[in-house]
Amino acid sequence: MYTVDDIKEIYKFKNRASDEEIIQNINDGLNLDISNFAILICAILIASIGLNMNSVAVIIGAMLISPLMGAIIGIGYGIGTYNTDYIKKSFVLLIFEIAISLATATLYFLLTPVKGASAEIISRTTPTIFDVVIAFVGGTAGMIGLSRKRPGNVLPGVAIATALMPPLCTAGYGIAHLNIKIFLGAGYLFFINSFFIAVSTFLVVKALKLPKKTFIDKKREKNIKRLTIILSILVMIPSVISAATMVTQTVNDQNLNNFINTQINKNSYVLNKSINKANKEINLVIFGSELTNDNIQDLDSKLQYYGFPGYKLKVTQDQSLNLVSYIEKLQQDKNNPVSSLDTNKDENPSQSNTNSNFSSIGNQLKALYPQITDVVIGKGEHTLTTDNNDSTLLVFISEKGNNSLNKDNIKKYLQEATGYKNIILTIA
Repeated sequence: MYTVDDIKEIYKFKNRASDEEIIQNINDGLNLDISNFAILICAILIASIGLNMNSVAVIIGAMLISPLMGAIIGIGYGIGTYNTDYIKKSFVLLIFEIAISLATATLYFLLTPVKGASAEIISRTTPTIFDVVIAFVGGTAGMIGLSRKRPGNVLPGVAIATALMPPLCTAGYGIAHLNIKIFLGAGYLFFINSFFIAVSTFLVVKALKLPKKTFIDKKREKNIKRLTIILSILVMIPSVISAATMVTQTVNDQNLNNFINTQINKNSYVLNKSINKANKEINLVIFGSELTNDNIQDLDSKLQYYGFPGYKLKVTQDQSLNLVSYIEKLQQDKNNPVSSLDTNKDENPSQSNTNSNFSSIGNQLKALYPQITDVVIGKGEHTLTTDNNDSTLLVFISEKGNNSLNKDNIKKYLQEATGYKNIILTIA
């Protein structure tokens, strides 16, 4: 049985480094030299390629060698010890690193032949409260790791979790393509990560009672703490709103999918669906077995049981609807070289990721097979099943020349890249 002394022993920070060792660990991350910048450029290029090719493994590799966190922890330490020299040195280093990162990423995305925004790029443009939590907890773990005699694998794990590299690369993509929305979204995500890593570092420094550089009166110290809290709240507000919006849209999308899968005739394909919150409308474009007016009215009355009280159902159906023409119309409407059939007027993030993933796959096909002139990808939702993997993916490829493409190889590639088992592939 544990005694009080045993419990106290558990909570002792046995592996804590000395104050001098902790400061030296922080100093090691503040090297303003050419080798540090060369590593940063390599990391940015690797991360940019990973984002461009939609490869999570490559992105993780880039984060492991990134030197970005050192400057941010330095800022948090400087604020916690009231060391203005540390704050200035760390801030200057961070500005240099941001400038180099943006320049490198922008240059890469200007030169790469694959221009589409992948799902990994899009996912870095909508920060949420979850990113705040990850940055705060990751920064706390990072500073605790630096205060240990043997940090172990804490710092590499923190580098991956807080993900400082991908937002900077995504911001570079936004600059390269003059897309202010992507630039601002990714920039805000990077700011959130940096800010809350610094805040958590500040709190850990206080908890460890590291020596202060200069004496400061209690009133001023209290004002600094109050300012930190106020800034933290202000920075969090947009991310909380974004998270709430994302959760609401995800729930609505799931409810609509559930409605389609359980209520629409099993011989019908839903080619397009959208939720119009302003007009309280559910819009469906259906191909296949025709729905009568009585069917539509019955479906309309059931919307309330799927989380859409007060909504009206609008159905567009045409037995002569040409699938290729319809997909190409969506393609033109969205001004996107490769589009998904599955669109949503509320811009559901998960659907945006699907669209951008299709775009990336189309661009990769063009890079692999230069004879391909156009790729159109669309998702048809068959109502026999709720399993998304059993839905059908419609792919139309145009090629120059005489039928030189291997249909089986392309189909296997599409199955691996999209996760869809059922693919209808047409090459013309």
